[in-house]
Amino acid sequence: MRRCFNLTFALVLALAGCTAGNRPPTGSTDGATPMSMDSGTTPGLDATTPPPPRDAGVFDPFDPDGGCGASAIPTERLPGSLLIVFDRSGSMNNDTTPTRWQQSVSAINAVLATLSDDLNVGLQLFPYASSGSDNCTVELAMGRPNVPIAPLSTTRAQIMSALAAARPEGGTTPIYEAARQGYRYLDTLSGPGQRGIIVVTDGGNNCMDSERAAFLAQVQMERTSRGYLTYAVGLDESNNDLSTMAFNGGTPRTPDCLPECRNRSCLTNADCASGRCVKLIDDSMFPGIPIPGECSCRGDMDCPSPLTCRPDPNPLCGLLGSCADQCQGTANCCHYNAAGASFRAEFEAALADIASRFLDSCVFALPRGSDPASFDPALVNVGVTFDGEPRTVLRRSDDSSVDSWRFSSDAYESIVIQGPICDRLLSGAATVEIVLGCPTILI
Repeated sequence: MRRCFNLTFALVLALAGCTAGNRPPTGSTDGATPMSMDSGTTPGLDATTPPPPRDAGVFDPFDPDGGCGASAIPTERLPGSLLIVFDRSGSMNNDTTPTRWQQSVSAINAVLATLSDDLNVGLQLFPYASSGSDNCTVELAMGRPNVPIAPLSTTRAQIMSALAAARPEGGTTPIYEAARQGYRYLDTLSGPGQRGIIVVTDGGNNCMDSERAAFLAQVQMERTSRGYLTYAVGLDESNNDLSTMAFNGGTPRTPDCLPECRNRSCLTNADCASGRCVKLIDDSMFPGIPIPGECSCRGDMDCPSPLTCRPDPNPLCGLLGSCADQCQGTANCCHYNAAGASFRAEFEAALADIASRFLDSCVFALPRGSDPASFDPALVNVGVTFDGEPRTVLRRSDDSSVDSWRFSSDAYESIVIQGPICDRLLSGAATVEIVLGCPTILI
């Protein structure tokens, strides 16, 4: 996965703002009547509140006749920082040969070996389990994970060593707290590059379950307010928590995936309208530790598409207790899932895809001109020029699947170029230009 980058970046800063008298015309460039624009202030906003985006319509902000004088200043793509939040609970030491833990560690090591040395990666193991203890603690000594984020030239060997020394133990899976500790650590990092976590687990959260709604809302807030992305990988595990984490964290596996991709999660029968909470592991195996399950179904209407309601697949269910129909099939979840005989290959492919999407991301610095105090996030436009092609003026959008751009966070420190055009940027010579001063063109 090592890539050679041959990119030329330029930042174009407006020397003259687009006032009511010198704004470029808006509307279609094919002769249609331009739209007028209100030059007044936005009601309800004081001088310190950034205005909402104003759609400038269709025009070329790079046109020198548009009234926005410009001067080129060099800029560069910013490397990302990713924290691997890795489950080391006892269930990772399952009865397969090799175990789920051994296969996962081998997959992580294999992918790390292919990544560029200047990419920033760290490792955090959870839960903190001391000598057979079962608890919901996630320990970051001095606020630092097992391997603090740094260039892989430094952390690759450290991550491999930490994984080799660790052992899976304990019966709890405190996913919420592990992710929250990861976010707190990202807060301590400096620099405007893209930041994120990847949560890797073989189970559902079974600590502080009452925090579910607040935690999933926090995942979304960490993305919208701080620009932190959250990836999720299930190891032989698909559940609504992981799927919603990926969706809210801005990393859906496919555009049409479902955040609630499985039937309702549960801890007891009281959690289910059907009255049955079906669990793969009996609660008696881990006394005092809640084991997540999934509500039974009473018909296909209880199951998220494309799942269907079918009889309990466990041939021993009649001996172990009453049988219950379950939602079965391949769920359209937003997180990655490595399962079955191809477990290691699928996990390795998931990590490689995440590395491609995140670590080789199209994030660019966004200086604020000679007068940073006057920077206006509603007056930013982006253009990309490939060798031998005319400039493409990108529109701003929250849809990562289309050629567009967005701010990496509400702090407006950097921009993210997204969609298929990002792949072209990473593989060929191009010039990226940013114009400050003309109303943002939106999708």
